[in-house]
Amino acid sequence: MYDYMQALQEKFFSDAAYAERRQEIEAIRCKLSHTLDKQQRKQLLQLVDAGSQLREDMTLDSFIAGFRLAYGIGSELGKDNWYSYTKDVEQRLREAERMEGDDEHGQT
Repeated sequence: MYDYMQALQEKFFSDAAYAERRQEIEAIRCKLSHTLDKQQRKQLLQLVDAGSQLREDMTLDSFIAGFRLAYGIGSELGKDNWYSYTKDVEQRLREAERMEGDDEHGQT
């Protein structure tokens, strides 16, 4: 299912809106990389890679959560007896009135 969600995300999520920001980040990384020694560059690349992977994972998890929410809403709308706050309040009032009526009959 995870692969299916990833495919759906790729279909509906446009990465083009973030291309400029990615180029800016890459330019900064390159500038910084030139000022570092080999070990520091390796650590910088590990940090950038870890941050990128975290963002990708979070984006996919967010997409999956949104998909599940939409599926749940769709399921609720497909039911004939979906939840109504007004009906719920009316039902509780009827039950309260019935309980009061039972108490009055029990006291006489």
